[in-house]
Amino acid sequence: MDDLEQEESGHPIGPRLKAARKARKLTLSQTSELTGVSVSALSKIENAVVSPSFDIIKRICDGLDLAIEDLVASERSQSSVHQMLGRKTTTLQGEGARFTSGQYDYVAHATELSRKGMVPLVLRVRARSVDEFDHWSRHNGEEFVFVLSGAIEIHSEHYAPFLLKQGESAYFDSSMAHLYVSTSDEDAQVLSVSFDPKQGQKPVSAFMNAAARPVSAESVEAPVIKRPAKAGRRVSRPRGRAAGAR
Repeated sequence: MDDLEQEESGHPIGPRLKAARKARKLTLSQTSELTGVSVSALSKIENAVVSPSFDIIKRICDGLDLAIEDLVASERSQSSVHQMLGRKTTTLQGEGARFTSGQYDYVAHATELSRKGMVPLVLRVRARSVDEFDHWSRHNGEEFVFVLSGAIEIHSEHYAPFLLKQGESAYFDSSMAHLYVSTSDEDAQVLSVSFDPKQGQKPVSAFMNAAARPVSAESVEAPVIKRPAKAGRRVSRPRGRAAGAR
């Protein structure tokens, strides 16, 4: 089933999706075949009836060969900045494209620059346990994470969990499944910068948890966080994880 929520984000995704589809001379049915998203869901997204999850946005962008920034960037970001040589941009306080997966709140920086090699994200880590995740993050390339405040525990496919406190960092192969949980009293804030030499063909959504969806600056403060339905329920670990390995 398509993962959709009632529209509340205010992002102009619907009109931009419709414009991109029409520019390609595609019907809703043809777009559905390319993206794997149902005709009904596409129609509701285009008409701003619902807000798609980041999983759905990623499928649409992959199917139509769109950069995620083409759908979610602000009007200011839709300028010709990303088409110029000698590219440069700034993301000021209160700016940036916002997304949430419940476990993480994201602010994506430099969204004006499409198809860039690095993807800078500021994350608020709300999750306190791996039980809260349905998806482990995994994407080609490498990732640098720096703890801005609080503390996190990093879980990964091939290594034992390890802690990072404020001012500490890690650098790892991001094709290895991984996730973050907060261990401090307050939600940790981290800077994550992902690099993929093939990023010219990938949207920013590929670097986020698959359940992430766009939100507005106002609604990001109190998202609904999914907790384990039953005590003892755990998300399946990716295959190949060497418990205790360091």
